[in-house]
Amino acid sequence: MANCVGRVLTRLARKCQIAVGNALHQYNLTAAEEPFLMAILNHEGFSQEELTVYVGVDKAATARTVRSLEEKGYLTRVQDPKDKRQNRVYPTDKAREVGPLVKGELARINLALTQGLSPEEDDRIYALLVRIDEHFKP
Repeated sequence: MANCVGRVLTRLARKCQIAVGNALHQYNLTAAEEPFLMAILNHEGFSQEELTVYVGVDKAATARTVRSLEEKGYLTRVQDPKDKRQNRVYPTDKAREVGPLVKGELARINLALTQGLSPEEDDRIYALLVRIDEHFKP
């Protein structure tokens, strides 16, 4: 039987989601909100459409997550003055304070995920996963 890469990736992804969720619980954040928070911190003023493309989810998921993060005080939405149909998303002071702590938690999870790998193995597996991601079209 051939190796089932998809099964292993699914299992790892689920374990990572659990670890991220557990680590971010103290900040009242979910694993699903983390990529949005990090994107907003790194790209202030993204439109919700740009955020959708960047995170790689559908518009409805973006709208729900942005609303949740706004209700939790992590971001604000501002109507784009040039295009009234669009909202621009900005981090709040609360997001800026928590951002470095969240990055630290993510780094800790990444270290746990790659423990036992040599630096060369870590680089190689990362490169292979990026290649799989680039070429896989569901």
